[in-house]
Amino acid sequence: MAVANASGTDAATELSDALADFFRAARRARGRASRRSSDGVSLAQFNVLDPLLDGPLTVGQVAEAAGIAPPTATRMLDGLVERGLVSRAAGLTDRRAVIVSLTAAGRRAVTAKAREYERLRKEVGAVLDPDEQRQAADLLRRLAEVIEEV
Repeated sequence: MAVANASGTDAATELSDALADFFRAARRARGRASRRSSDGVSLAQFNVLDPLLDGPLTVGQVAEAAGIAPPTATRMLDGLVERGLVSRAAGLTDRRAVIVSLTAAGRRAVTAKAREYERLRKEVGAVLDPDEQRQAADLLRRLAEVIEEV
């Protein structure tokens, strides 16, 4: 049995509506961040570049880490190679495999973008008091787990 709040809305509906509001706000924030990006690295490009901070990966591994299809990763990497942010090389043991690495310029760009996103997250978090920050962190981690399972 659903329990309604003071406004007559059950908790599940209220959560669903709040999630829809949150996801819309997040999409708009990503759009604003892309438009004001001074380094020329979009969020999508950042998601491709960021996993490479830990070392070279195959195109398939980059695609998986970025949550995109391999052909999309290949197209994005083409542009990043042209811009000098990544390099490609044939695999040592399997020459059919393409290994992707950050260049020095790519490492600087992804590190700068990571700092920018960290600053923005701290700016968002600063509007919450420490107790709210802890509660939000717990809920967001739990929601991330659930979303990964959906």
